[in-house]
Amino acid sequence: MKIETNQRNLILFALFSVFSITLFVLVILFSIYSIGDFNEFVQALLIVLLVFTTVLAIDFIRRFFSLKHFYTSLETENTYTLGHKTTFFNFEAFKNRALSLTGKRRLKNKRQFIIAFSCTSLKFMSSGSQNEMVTSLNYFVSLALEDILNKKGKYSSRNTVYGYNRGIFLIYLFLDTDELIPELIQVITSNIYRVAKEKSLKVYVQPFFGIKEVIEEENLSGSIEDAFIARSVSESNFETYSFYNPKYKSESSREDIMEIENALRNNEFIIYYQPKYSLKEKRFISSEALARWDSPKHGFMTPAMFIDKAESAGLISLIDNYIFELALKNLSEEIRRGRRVLPVSINFSIYEFYSQGFIEHVLSMLEKYNVPAKYVEIEITETTSQANQFLSISIIKKLKDIGIRVLMDDFGVGYSGIDNLRKIPFDAIKIDKTFTDLIVEDEKTCSIVKLITELGHLNEIEVIIEGVDSQKQVDILKRIHIDTIQGFYYAKPMPLEDYENFLKENPFEKKGE
Repeated sequence: MKIETNQRNLILFALFSVFSITLFVLVILFSIYSIGDFNEFVQALLIVLLVFTTVLAIDFIRRFFSLKHFYTSLETENTYTLGHKTTFFNFEAFKNRALSLTGKRRLKNKRQFIIAFSCTSLKFMSSGSQNEMVTSLNYFVSLALEDILNKKGKYSSRNTVYGYNRGIFLIYLFLDTDELIPELIQVITSNIYRVAKEKSLKVYVQPFFGIKEVIEEENLSGSIEDAFIARSVSESNFETYSFYNPKYKSESSREDIMEIENALRNNEFIIYYQPKYSLKEKRFISSEALARWDSPKHGFMTPAMFIDKAESAGLISLIDNYIFELALKNLSEEIRRGRRVLPVSINFSIYEFYSQGFIEHVLSMLEKYNVPAKYVEIEITETTSQANQFLSISIIKKLKDIGIRVLMDDFGVGYSGIDNLRKIPFDAIKIDKTFTDLIVEDEKTCSIVKLITELGHLNEIEVIIEGVDSQKQVDILKRIHIDTIQGFYYAKPMPLEDYENFLKENPFEKKGE
């Protein structure tokens, strides 16, 4: 059975204690039987040696029992937090060990980093569901982490200290370069998934990492807190890892949080609708619900002016759900009044899309407002679909089973994987505006858009293009057989009343352009 590093320390202290006591006893015996045979100088030396060994023995005994108490406390805490009796470092032990390492001469010239990571979402962990499974996962990951970091090599325990605190693992690294960090993150991530699979732990696994480089003049507690913040940003944006940026603190200020929460309570967020025009059917076939914030303090704001702030504050999910519910409420009213009703696409952030209970929430809202699923479309970005491809495919299939169409937004930005058209069962892709802007002047861009359109049609996927605002662009898009156009040329985003009037009477459907 493997002896943990901390247990070896305890055994080492015990041996030193026994040695010091033995030495103390030998000195006493030697002094009793031989002190009369030596001159005064030697007798004085023996007395000094006796005093020294006495102090040494007392110190080692004190240290031994102090260390024993320390590890007993660790075992008690870890039994509660990790579900097993283990001496894996807690928060205080981690800080003390990290501080002791910073004083080592051999590490003085190395760069120092703190990595904070969790095996899954902390919101999921605190929800109370499957807590036992999560605890087991964290325990087995702690064993794997010890195995990774106690080996000789790049991440040797001589240059590393690790610990665990409230669902978050901590690693303090002394490295020559930060280029090794992504590699270590990949190793840890692979082991987390391996452990969950081997132990058959039926738990949602999604690691999130935050990294903070420790600057000499900063205190350790502040650097740890910054690593925690970076980890939270990773979770909010559904990214594997984030390096700490000072703007994270300013963007998620308490004032911002209160402002957004008050805006939601006061119904300051509204929907603007932008219709989408089918070139084949020569009519508007759907629209997109676009969030706007009509703030008494800041004025009328588009998402570009508040989304980053909402994400940093951890409130983007509340806005997603508010806009979704408002869109369903408006659809329900249009159906009741016998108005012309087009399917409406609603954007969901990466975090809300992957949140536990997303499908159930969508179903409950459809039932609450009695809106048929055929009137709802959900848009996610290509980046969102790739964050966890296996899970995204599962969610999209469930949405399609309900009768909801799923659109890939911003195609061509981010991963831009053509293979995604085959693997992920999207109903439509939306080519990003950056292509539209160049389509008239740049032949290569036109060829790329044509190729994407052909690939979409080959996979029976509707192809929509955004940001169209001129007749020249429309003429080119007609020639390459784009299915649907969204942009200022056909319709700008508009409030609900204007949108309803626009659908009643507009020049494009009359002319059949």
